[in-house]
Amino acid sequence: MLTKNQIVAFDVDGVIFDSTEECLIIAWNAHQNLLGKDNRIYHPSEAEVDYDKRFRSVRNYVRSMDEYLVIFYGNIGENPDQKDFEKCLHSIDENLKAQYTDSFYEERNEFKSRSYEDWIRLHYPYDNILKILELCSENKMLYMITGKDEGSVRDLLQYYAPKVEVEKIYDKYAVENKLIALKKIAEDHGIQNNEIRFIDDNVTHLFEPQKNNFNIGLAKWGYAMPDHLAEAKIRKIPILSLNDLESFIGI
Repeated sequence: MLTKNQIVAFDVDGVIFDSTEECLIIAWNAHQNLLGKDNRIYHPSEAEVDYDKRFRSVRNYVRSMDEYLVIFYGNIGENPDQKDFEKCLHSIDENLKAQYTDSFYEERNEFKSRSYEDWIRLHYPYDNILKILELCSENKMLYMITGKDEGSVRDLLQYYAPKVEVEKIYDKYAVENKLIALKKIAEDHGIQNNEIRFIDDNVTHLFEPQKNNFNIGLAKWGYAMPDHLAEAKIRKIPILSLNDLESFIGI
């Protein structure tokens, strides 16, 4: 049986990699695909100014690919908060969300097939995070729970951190949400929930794990927004800098 501090789970986008530029491109192309149009882009500089602005205003609230639809269909202001984002999101048809999700992954795969190296270079690892992943990997502690597809996560790790070995990657297709993944990890290893540490950059992903006694932390170096940081303080969720990470994990 594993003992305390032996398992840590990471989100990927906003915690390990800054993937803003990749998502900006793929989100646009996925919508073009959905509309049956062909005005695709392959570099951030090709994006329309208005789209770029709208994308960056909501990007930090997006938890799964379908939520990028807020950019195209949401009546949202220039400086939205989580409540504004949720209101817009709930106004969008669920069938459209499912179609857009399929379109998003289709366009990502098309981009990777078209120019793999360019796709890789649209991701930027955060300072020191790859070293921390290696330390976790050496102790067989490492899991990933992400909205990014497993294949893309493995591609990025192979390129940027080939020494890192991940026990398992739970992506959007593997589990319905992050809480389910965390519970499965605990069950598989026969440990208590509080023996697993989980780091995410979106505070809404931490609400249910906190209620279920997982050891959670909000990564403030990634996409965490001011209202997310304020909510974390209210809920007494630890707010982590990269300098705090090794101590939090226990390595």
